Amino acid sequence: MAETFIGTSGYDYPEWKGIFYPSGLKRKDFLSYYATQFNALELNGTFYSMPSPRQMLSFYERSEGKIAFSIKANRLLTHEVSSNWANAAESFKNAVRPLAEKGTLLAVLFQFPQSFHYTKENRIYLAGLISQFEGFPLVVEFRHREWIRESVFSGLKERNASLAFCDMPNLSALPCRTDLQGKAASFAGSLAYIRLHGRNAGAWYSSGDTPNGSGRYLYDYSDKELKEFVPVIQAASKGEIPTAVFFNNHPDGSGAKNAKRLKEML
Repeated sequence: MAETFIGTSGYDYPEWKGIFYPSGLKRKDFLSYYATQFNALELNGTFYSMPSPRQMLSFYERSEGKIAFSIKANRLLTHEVSSNWANAAESFKNAVRPLAEKGTLLAVLFQFPQSFHYTKENRIYLAGLISQFEGFPLVVEFRHREWIRESVFSGLKERNASLAFCDMPNLSALPCRTDLQGKAASFAGSLAYIRLHGRNAGAWYSSGDTPNGSGRYLYDYSDKELKEFVPVIQAASKGEIPTAVFFNNHPDGSGAKNAKRLKEML
């Protein structure tokens, strides 16, 4: 059975103290503590600012090489693409290369916005982007259900890129669980990648008073809901490729609590 990685999307949340982190733990020690609880971490801060090789190496050093990292691609590659995107790609590759050399780079995650539609122009861009990152473990997340089709799955598989299986609210444009549920046992690419965003439909399109629109991720999975993913993960892990599960419902520490509970269930 292939290895299963479980973790959260981000870790540097002071509000997790007393919920996940011990109350007296200093913020500089968050990562080293996190590494005692989970074997993988999805870094999202790299989306907002371009990372550096030194910064990425520091994550390896502070976690003592105990966890595998998925690094979310910078917004210049997914949300704010310009004619100079290839330069941004080179910078990002150089930044994450130290983790790849240390054997702890689980994936580079390209999360595209809902406005990224299934068009000829976007398909050409996506193919070019994947080509630029040849040799890196890649995962693609779509936020529009137009992309949920067999031709896309086949195209990703041919390029050894994985498709993110996401749990999100069942809203009209979003890829819903039923779109992917039947395909979960045959993930494209070299990694079965699952992201749990929560099911907070009412706040999905409302930024509210939370930073970066994080209110959409305010959700606490029940045991019943978590059990839905056990057979999906078990089916994926029976294959020859590893499985990664990340909880992005970070407000109020729910992601960390849910990730620990899922570990127990598995």
